[in-house]
Amino acid sequence: MAGIIIVYHLQPGESVSTNAPPILTALASVAGFAVGINDGQARTRTYEVETRNEQLERYREYTDDVLNAIDDVFYVLETDGTLHRWNDSLCEVTGYEDPEVASMHALEFFDEGDHDRIADAIEEGFETGSVQLEAEFRTKDGATIPYEFSASRLADPEGETVLAGIGRDVTERKRRERGLARFETIVETSPIGITIVDSDGEMEFANDRAEEIYGRSKAQINDLCFDDSDWNEVDIDGEPLPDDEKPFPQITESREPVFDYLSGVSRPDGERVWISVNGAPVYDERGEIDSVVFTIEDVSDRLERERELEQYETIVETAHDGIYVLDDERRFVLVNESFADLSPFSRTELLGQHASSVFGEEFASIEAEQWERATPDEFPSFEETVEAGPNETRTVENRFVLLGEDARERRIGVIRDVTEREGYRRKLEESNERLEQFAYAASHDLQEPLRMITSYVQLLERRYGDELDEDAEEFIDYAVDGAERMREMIDGLLEYARVETQGDPLEPVELNEVLDDVRTDLQLQIEDSDAHIEVGSLPRVSGDEGQLRQVFQNLVTNAIEYSGEEPPQVAVSAERNGSMWHISLRDEGIGIDPDETDRVFEVFQRLHSRDESEGTGIGLALCRRIIERHGGDIWIESEPGEGATFSFTLPQAPNHA
Repeated sequence: MAGIIIVYHLQPGESVSTNAPPILTALASVAGFAVGINDGQARTRTYEVETRNEQLERYREYTDDVLNAIDDVFYVLETDGTLHRWNDSLCEVTGYEDPEVASMHALEFFDEGDHDRIADAIEEGFETGSVQLEAEFRTKDGATIPYEFSASRLADPEGETVLAGIGRDVTERKRRERGLARFETIVETSPIGITIVDSDGEMEFANDRAEEIYGRSKAQINDLCFDDSDWNEVDIDGEPLPDDEKPFPQITESREPVFDYLSGVSRPDGERVWISVNGAPVYDERGEIDSVVFTIEDVSDRLERERELEQYETIVETAHDGIYVLDDERRFVLVNESFADLSPFSRTELLGQHASSVFGEEFASIEAEQWERATPDEFPSFEETVEAGPNETRTVENRFVLLGEDARERRIGVIRDVTEREGYRRKLEESNERLEQFAYAASHDLQEPLRMITSYVQLLERRYGDELDEDAEEFIDYAVDGAERMREMIDGLLEYARVETQGDPLEPVELNEVLDDVRTDLQLQIEDSDAHIEVGSLPRVSGDEGQLRQVFQNLVTNAIEYSGEEPPQVAVSAERNGSMWHISLRDEGIGIDPDETDRVFEVFQRLHSRDESEGTGIGLALCRRIIERHGGDIWIESEPGEGATFSFTLPQAPNHA
């Protein structure tokens, strides 16, 4: 059976006319029923959508509230760098309002110098799925705030790719990092060694200075424990140190710091270094010792100085010489017992008193004058009289040394009682005067008979010369020659005796000028012997110019006379030795047996017969006496056939560097 169904879809609210045919009416009824069902379903779907939208809106508000509640900045970036979404923190941090943010590109929140780096980071985030970056936010008012940004790639509800991330203020972290960097710099540049030992006694940290002190690298130090035998730790007396007496176990057992603990440890090369250790425990959150921090100071030099100081103190206290120290106002700050014994005061009474209470009112001016004459190599030394007690005076030699290079106001004085020496010196001076008087009288009394003998012998020769035979002539010559030699010896002896008493005061003397005068005086002898004399640069010394000329003349004459077969070769040179000058005169003559080098300086001692050489045997003895008067020494270095070097020392001239 075939039929036709006509479907008419009534729109909501539409009705079928009453005049419609029955079939339509029926269809309308059916259609109306269908429409009613459809309309109900539509209303249900609409309700569900509205409900879901309301839920989504509430969820959006909730997530907004959550995002706005956090202090970190939340943001969502489009692929072109514009902001798709953000939380309130972004506005609070930067100072921009929401409408302003909506119109801004992400790069506008940073300095222009960072734009390329940030653009690259955004691109990296979209490409790789995540990115992390540190940069400084530029706020609306121009301030900068360090932030750390982390972002991940996501798809939004519309399926568009975005970059969602969090920005966190790292100002405090940066401050802590700077503080930590400063701390690390302090630790690594500290002049004090720093180590950390964990709770098990294992070394876990050492700074650069600890490496230097221990003579080990940080890795080598960290491989050791506190009681490792490689430390070879000893106590202050050098005895092996028991483990339980070492600082680490003392701290862990007592839970108290340790200060100024002295011990010695060995470096890998065997050298012992003395250290002073301070240590303190570090506790964990449970109150247990997590580690112990130590500071180590190398006190090897200090201990050595302290030991030396103890020795010096012993020397000072046991010295027979009086020792004292003055401050810059010339008041006593230290004296030893020997010094007090040379004064009318006790040690306690002397402290704080002015030096004039012992040395007299003129001490300051005398001392100042002496310091003006002082040189870096020679400090003041002078004699003065001190009051040792009632009606008792003593003669003392006062000498000074400095406490430090630049501490001229702090001086150590040393006084020596030379009262008896002064007595001996006066006696010696008196003896020298008597010797000179004797020598003068002896020479005068002896020379007169010698002149008479010489005159009468020569008179015999002139008056009876024609009647004398050859033997008589020879005898007369011997008599005259002997008398002449006797006269020369007497003159030499007189000159020897007068070195101390008839010499001129010691004054600055240019030795080059002295030697020039000697060469002029000996010019004929030099030319006759074809001698070559080489003279180096000679110094300016303190001396008696006339006596020094005599020394050089005797030595040059001696070198020419004992030159051997070849023309004399003489070299004169000088070398500085502290406050003295070392003068050398070298020849290439016949030389001297080393066993005879002392004897040649004795009076009337000769190494060669009169047939071999002339002279009185006083010349070198006179040289020694003159040099000794100048406070120097004279000696010979020689081998037979290899020449000889005569050397002597002379003091430098005052204020002559």
